[in-house]
Amino acid sequence: MRLEAFKFGVYLIIPISASLTFNDPRVQEWAANYFQFLKYPANPNTNLKEEFEEILKKKQEDKEQRRLYAEQIQKLQDSAKASRLEIAATANATDIGGSKRGWFSWLRFRRGNES
Repeated sequence: MRLEAFKFGVYLIIPISASLTFNDPRVQEWAANYFQFLKYPANPNTNLKEEFEEILKKKQEDKEQRRLYAEQIQKLQDSAKASRLEIAATANATDIGGSKRGWFSWLRFRRGNES
């Protein structure tokens, strides 16, 4: 019975205290400023069409910069791949006559001869 009375008291006290607290104009002003419920333009005489055009132009410039960056990255990846293939080709050319050593050559295991 006591637990039920406690729960009922909490059920009533929380909304009543919230109503009393947020009824104060200073608290309402603080909450509106803190959570920024309303955003006004910087200047009421601002031409919104020009502002939207500036934003659109900036987005297009950013998109172009991202495209150029992606092209540069692709060129770098292609050149890195070409150099890896070149290194592998030279390694294969020099190792054709010799014995191939694996990762575990330090254990003295050889391919085909595990004794």
